[in-house]
Amino acid sequence: MQLMRNTLWQVRRLIVAVLAISALHDGYAAPLEDMNYVPSAPNVVRVTTDDPLLTTLYALPAWVAEVERVCPWRIDGAEGYVRVIRTEQHGIHGLYLQWIRKGIASGPTEAISTIAVEELREQYQVRVQMPKAQLNTHHCTLETMAEDIHNERRYRLIFELTTPGQYTLAITHLFMGNL
Repeated sequence: MQLMRNTLWQVRRLIVAVLAISALHDGYAAPLEDMNYVPSAPNVVRVTTDDPLLTTLYALPAWVAEVERVCPWRIDGAEGYVRVIRTEQHGIHGLYLQWIRKGIASGPTEAISTIAVEELREQYQVRVQMPKAQLNTHHCTLETMAEDIHNERRYRLIFELTTPGQYTLAITHLFMGNL
């Protein structure tokens, strides 16, 4: 049980680090400056300036609600996976799709494309569940449900992810009431 808790903590720390690097790049997080934080809870990492990972970043933005690795991809000799980031600000959820390229010959693994699902930012104010993935021959399909924050109307969202940085979205307006 203790081993599982330690492993889960290490996974959480890795997710925080990856997202905080992106947030730092986008100006959402500030670098550490002489910060020493010693929590009293067990299995909590001590943040100090001599930690090489945390000297450049320290916080996962509060608006990041969930992160999930969903589908592998391969194109023109490069390969990696897609990561879905679900955000929440003022009760409204957003989705970001990020294509991660695996390093070649000990090279770094890096994000090569990160895009916001603009339809959710511009046309719909919804709460959205984390999408479920299905790998197909030439694309990855993500499917999820969403609910309007004003009138509770429900939608089915189906994404087709093709090459890095490209997706199509089909939105189905669902009937209200009991059928």
